[in-house]
Amino acid sequence: MFQKLLVPVDLADRHEQTLDIAARLVTPGAGEVTVLHVIEILHGLPREEDPKFYHRLEEKSRARLDLLTARLKEKGISARSVLLYGERVPEVLRYTMQESVDLIVLSSHPLDPGKPGGGLGSMSHLIGAAARCPVMLVKGGPPAP
Repeated sequence: MFQKLLVPVDLADRHEQTLDIAARLVTPGAGEVTVLHVIEILHGLPREEDPKFYHRLEEKSRARLDLLTARLKEKGISARSVLLYGERVPEVLRYTMQESVDLIVLSSHPLDPGKPGGGLGSMSHLIGAAARCPVMLVKGGPPAP
């Protein structure tokens, strides 16, 4: 079991299985799951230049994070959400080290066996290769029994 789990998410509706697995891996009564979303700063559009645009992104992101953490709390899991701005992979890695995360549980798409290098450079591949803590990739598809 793990004490500090991190689940990086985007705004897609594909993280249920990942959250379920994180809930099963966290130490009951002592551990916590952090659901993290990073809002990317668009090249050529700093936050100061269009604050309304980034405010809308932040509102949408917070609503999604609130929904995901509520689902964990319904299962009796201690959960919180964190919203950051920046580049996704470096921010996830920085947060992981800063908060001494024990395990990253990350949604990942299945790779095409006909294209073995097709997933290189994806967020899950980069985090899996660079993280200093264990990383569990949860592939899309039917939930495990």
